[in-house]
Amino acid sequence: MEQQELGKVPSNVEEVPGRNEAWRGTREKLNETLTGVSEQAKYAAEYADETVRSYPWTSVGIGFGVGVVIGALITLAASSRNSYYR
Repeated sequence: MEQQELGKVPSNVEEVPGRNEAWRGTREKLNETLTGVSEQAKYAAEYADETVRSYPWTSVGIGFGVGVVIGALITLAASSRNSYYR
């Protein structure tokens, strides 16, 4: 019977010693990371907004160019996939 108790797998988290501290530390670390990422995203959005407001036609041109490239890549991928099945 003692052999079974030594190899017993806990049925819930509360039975594992130190588990709550590990989860708490992980949660704190995740919150810090998310806070840092959200702050950087905020700064990036502000920078993009300032740049687009300063150079609106350049921004439109870049957006158009990126759209054309993505459209060409999608068309190329679709046509090569269709020719593969023929």
